[in-house]
Amino acid sequence: MIPIDANGFRAKREAVRSLLETAQQYVSIRHVNLDRGFYQVHVVAELDRLDVGYIVRARQSSEMKRRLSAGAEAVADEYTMQRKRKPTASVDVTVFAVPHRTSEDDNIWFVISSDVDTSTAKAYAAAFRRRWGIKTSYRQIGDLLPRTSSPTFSERLFYFLFAVSLYNLWVLANVLAAPRTGPKTPQISTRIFRRLVLSTEYG
Repeated sequence: MIPIDANGFRAKREAVRSLLETAQQYVSIRHVNLDRGFYQVHVVAELDRLDVGYIVRARQSSEMKRRLSAGAEAVADEYTMQRKRKPTASVDVTVFAVPHRTSEDDNIWFVISSDVDTSTAKAYAAAFRRRWGIKTSYRQIGDLLPRTSSPTFSERLFYFLFAVSLYNLWVLANVLAAPRTGPKTPQISTRIFRRLVLSTEYG
């Protein structure tokens, strides 16, 4: 386990490198999406070195903000990420911004390894947002995961796969319970579903 503190760019760079090199032993990785916590020049430079495409949620700088014309729906431009303090580093990227979906007068910024223009910026941002569904799914699987202190891998794997099965049943239950128009939030929470499963007698 690699400890990662809030500003530990060396630890973050090493974590990204280690995770990608380990994963590449088993699968082919062409592209990664990273949270704003990984928006650091050394991390992006490491992704370039590993020849892995990326979209990284960026923290807006004053220079970025100046690039967004008043009233513009989106912006895409060349940008150089820099660290002027030692150890110095710089990397050329493409930066783009799209309007925030819920907050007026606000934008979401990204850096990306691919070529982007204002006509495709929203599509890339939408693709990035889809990752939140994956994160939410894992959290909800955790809500259904039986607790164990067993060190036995096969037992822990069984519990996880059992939780995945329960998660699939929970999704199906919400599909069946949903109105035709489709709800924005699940009709049955994982907490209620877990209680229903535990209270059901199986004979």
